[in-house]
Amino acid sequence: MKEIEALPKKNIEGTSNKADSKPKNDEEMTSVAQGSKGPKNVKKIVIASVAGVLALGAIGTGVYFGVIRKNSSSDEPAVSTVEEVSPADLEQMRKIVDDPNFYPGITINGQSVAGMSKDEVMKKFASTDEVKLDIQFQVGDEKVPLKTGDLKFESNAEAVIEEAYNYGRTSTFAGDDAIVDRFHTIDELTRTPKDFTFETALKTEGVDIDKLVRDTLNPYNTELVEAQLGDFNLEKLEFEITESQKGCKVDIDQAITDVKAKLDAGEYQSVITVKADIVEPTTSSDDLKAQFGMISTTTSETTSNENRNTNIRLICEKLDGLVLQPGEQFNFNDYFGQRTAEKGYKEAHGIFNGSMRDELGGGICQANTMLYQSVTKADLQVDERKNHSIPSTYVDKGTDATVTWTSPNFRFTNSSEYPIAIHAVYADQKVTVAVYGRLLPDGQYIQLESEHVRTISPSTVYVADPTLAAGTKNTVTSGRTGYDYKSYKVWYDKDGNEIKREPYFSSHYPVRDEVIHVGTLGADGSIYQMDPSGNLGDPTTTPTPTPDPNNPPPADPNTPPANPTPTPTPVPADPNTPPADPTPTPEPPPADPTPTPEPPPADPTPTPTPEPEPPTPEPEPPTPEPEPDPGTPAP
Repeated sequence: MKEIEALPKKNIEGTSNKADSKPKNDEEMTSVAQGSKGPKNVKKIVIASVAGVLALGAIGTGVYFGVIRKNSSSDEPAVSTVEEVSPADLEQMRKIVDDPNFYPGITINGQSVAGMSKDEVMKKFASTDEVKLDIQFQVGDEKVPLKTGDLKFESNAEAVIEEAYNYGRTSTFAGDDAIVDRFHTIDELTRTPKDFTFETALKTEGVDIDKLVRDTLNPYNTELVEAQLGDFNLEKLEFEITESQKGCKVDIDQAITDVKAKLDAGEYQSVITVKADIVEPTTSSDDLKAQFGMISTTTSETTSNENRNTNIRLICEKLDGLVLQPGEQFNFNDYFGQRTAEKGYKEAHGIFNGSMRDELGGGICQANTMLYQSVTKADLQVDERKNHSIPSTYVDKGTDATVTWTSPNFRFTNSSEYPIAIHAVYADQKVTVAVYGRLLPDGQYIQLESEHVRTISPSTVYVADPTLAAGTKNTVTSGRTGYDYKSYKVWYDKDGNEIKREPYFSSHYPVRDEVIHVGTLGADGSIYQMDPSGNLGDPTTTPTPTPDPNNPPPADPNTPPANPTPTPTPVPADPNTPPADPTPTPEPPPADPTPTPEPPPADPTPTPTPEPEPPTPEPEPPTPEPEPDPGTPAP
């Protein structure tokens, strides 16, 4: 077996033994191995070496170099040498190996940790240990982060740091031999640094990547929703509007493939463009706000009658805030029901069968007329409307609308494509009804206008009344002029220029003739004749009065007495005097050709007898509408 030459020994002072540079023979090598020679008071240390001779120059004096002699056969164990170290050098070695911080030459992930404590190194790599997962989807103009769910990163940083810290802190030797062995390991680091590397990996096992992607992108698969009107806000007097939503169809399957490819490649921060077909809405909430508002409003003054105003207020309070959807019909009587005292309605003037009388709910037609006019001006479809039998004083003739229980009624339909809302209010003897909905285009507006067709003058009808003294006149029914009107819906542009005129409802207000009773009873009980003009003529009969024993009736000069008593003929005193009439007949008063009855007491102001007017032809109105049924109030 070939021997390996021993390296020069280093003396206690750390200088080379140049005189002993000649290779030694086997006996000398053996004596070194057996420790038979050397300085006194030096402890023998057995070093197991597999790489060669280690220099301990950093220790100083008292350290000797040993020689490793290999066996010629690889099956034979290596020969250990004995190294003698002074107690002082051993103590210095102990201080180096017992350093609680990382040894010089230790790096972790390429970064030096020499002289750092374990806690400091743990903190140093704590931030780099946590790899951020930040995958986002580009959906149109929006970036959407992937829902990570149970996706987590796992790192062996803590174990690697522990391994790096423990490097050089263990030995296969025991006691002082272990100190020298560890020292050699640490000393080598100054020449050959050792790097420890930890890894951080994403744990995908058991995680459903497909579900994470679908949960993230499914909300973006949306149907197109246009901005819509909600409830009507009575405080703000406007519709609440829900915002529009774009329609979107996302290619989720391709997105899943792209995400998995990024994760497999370790690209944990990336933006993936998602293919999406997007349909933009045609309207927005701002668009609707600009298109919706108050379409029309109508106001009129009421009377000072408290009961009548109470009835109007009750109608307004129930009507206020009513919303009708497209195609929905409003029916006045169905909506309000019968007007009763239990509901708070009061007795007030209303029209009944062409005349005024007090009734429950009197006056509500004024609120209904405001509704009718505003509905008309909002270009909604009026299904049923009837004018009063007497023209109303609070609106132009031909523009009113009456309601009674149960007929006539008022009905209209929301014929627009959007909801409409009614705002009705009574205050300070004024009633207002407004319609809110989609405004007419380009600032246009509608007015309800009426046109006079004809006036129907009342006639005077004289009725002979045998219970009144002859010539006495008593007006039983006052006359009232009748009218025919037609109406129009008239469109105007924003500058007030007429655009078009549409024929609308017609109105017929029936005439009412004056009825005068004329007395025909004569003072003597006779009944006088009367012509159509109310003039009295001859009595038609002379009634036989009932005898009154205390006041016999005067004798009729034309009637001979029932039992005549002959008058004796007197003897003439003078023969020259002609004889008296044998039967003297009292001379009756001259009779008029037409007996004149006792005239009635004269009126202070004689009433002239009007000439009869020629009959005025009364053509049928465009839309004849019957009067209210008898017994049906028409306020």
